[in-house]
Amino acid sequence: MNPLVLILSSGGLIFLLAGYIQHRFPPKKINHLYGYRTSTSMKSQESWDFAQRYSAKKMMAMGTYIVTLGLFSWIIDLQLLWSVGISLTIVTIAPLLMLLKVESELKKRFPKK
Repeated sequence: MNPLVLILSSGGLIFLLAGYIQHRFPPKKINHLYGYRTSTSMKSQESWDFAQRYSAKKMMAMGTYIVTLGLFSWIIDLQLLWSVGISLTIVTIAPLLMLLKVESELKKRFPKK
């Protein structure tokens, strides 16, 4: 099987599952063990609650995009090294993009006082 398909599809499914779990069972109180945990999200209970909902939605969306890329990559025939490199790059950059989007939205909605 094409590693591009395998890595992107399984990585995307992990994103979807993690986002769904966080959406379905969000942490109620600020904690250091479970949920979207950054200094910005942990500043207040209101920002915490928003961050949990918003990041879960973004994670599921990112998972959907990655799985879709994985399915479309079925038709791409690349050398093994390129397939692995491209797929790992996508799966590594995706959470960083999600983090930037969530942090940007948190700073917009909860500016420093």
